Amino acid sequence: MHKRRALLVAVSLGLCAQWAAAAPQVPERLQQVDKLTYCSGMDSPPLVSFDQAQKPRGLSVDLGLEIARRLGNKEVQWRVIPFSGLLPALLARQCDMIVDQLFDKPERREVIDIVNYMYSSQSVVVPKGNPKAIKSLDDLSGRKVAVLNGSTIKTLLDAHNASLAQAGKAPMTLVVYNSDTDAFQALRIRQVDAYGTTVETAGYYAAMAPDLFQEGVPAFSRILTGLGIRRDDAQLSAAVQQIINDMRSDGSYARLLSQWQVSSDTLN
Repeated sequence: MHKRRALLVAVSLGLCAQWAAAAPQVPERLQQVDKLTYCSGMDSPPLVSFDQAQKPRGLSVDLGLEIARRLGNKEVQWRVIPFSGLLPALLARQCDMIVDQLFDKPERREVIDIVNYMYSSQSVVVPKGNPKAIKSLDDLSGRKVAVLNGSTIKTLLDAHNASLAQAGKAPMTLVVYNSDTDAFQALRIRQVDAYGTTVETAGYYAAMAPDLFQEGVPAFSRILTGLGIRRDDAQLSAAVQQIINDMRSDGSYARLLSQWQVSSDTLN
């Protein structure tokens, strides 16, 4: 009986040692601080947004809070900045990390590190009933299309305008907004014919207002999405990457994506 108990204790201690060894290494610069500051546009539901009580909510919000917890129960402060200003704010050390729907693109990798946590795709939202019969990017020819300033889809639609010009077709007119809220308002009152955004945000608004919006162009241009960290903050990048890996192993990552109904965006 004593041998069995000793064996159980030894196994328990061994597991504890493994868990301790697997704990993320808190970056030296953060070991004596009790707060992390995150930059976010806070306007891309269901990933980052405010609820009716102006409290941050969303998949990326929950992920950021869990990262702070695993880095030593750090308090989180949110610095809300328009999407196009997120990278400059990070590089100016106004925050420790960008926690938003940041697509992993080569030009961004040239200036910051990106730790991926999901996939995402683009979509085009139209008014309910799709009055302009927009079902493909070519159908946007001659139409007014809302886009978020600094967004990936703006770049993609700019490129498609070049294709339309080569085909002798009228280009779309891109109307740039600083927030999803403003863009969807413009679509609602028919100031624009469509809104190009992420498939997650498109699905969120279509679910919230099914009588107002629907998907026009199906999901396209799937891309990795991540958290932005300064390149000179390599210890934080490594710690965040380990936390993502640990969450994938312990099941909390899958539960998080399921909770926010984006399991189809799970990392491979």
